[in-house]
Amino acid sequence: MIFIDYHSRVPIYEQIKEQIIMLINEGVYKPNDQLPSIRALSNELNINVNTIKRAFSELENDGVTYSAQGRGIFINKNPLANTRIAESALLNIKSAILSGKAKGVLKETIETLLKEIYETGEKL
Repeated sequence: MIFIDYHSRVPIYEQIKEQIIMLINEGVYKPNDQLPSIRALSNELNINVNTIKRAFSELENDGVTYSAQGRGIFINKNPLANTRIAESALLNIKSAILSGKAKGVLKETIETLLKEIYETGEKL
């Protein structure tokens, strides 16, 4: 379900966080669904437990998940209504576009890329 790109510049915890949000968007995880345990996900992905903990902690801080003591981590009701997630994503997009602009990428090229991503449903 979760794929880690070890060659990406995006930190692994951030990749996990983004992919869980994507799985929620796709309906794989619904409100009150339980996420895999930190240890199980760590074993499955062969990643340090602390990396998984950081991703899950940030998801909880963003209001995407909640933890129930001794029971696990669950998806919140209406988890993506939290504006912090969208604001953070928009800041990342803005930064990438400004960087591209500074390096000579044309507006039309960015628009073409944007259409391509949304039309093909390209994923991380």
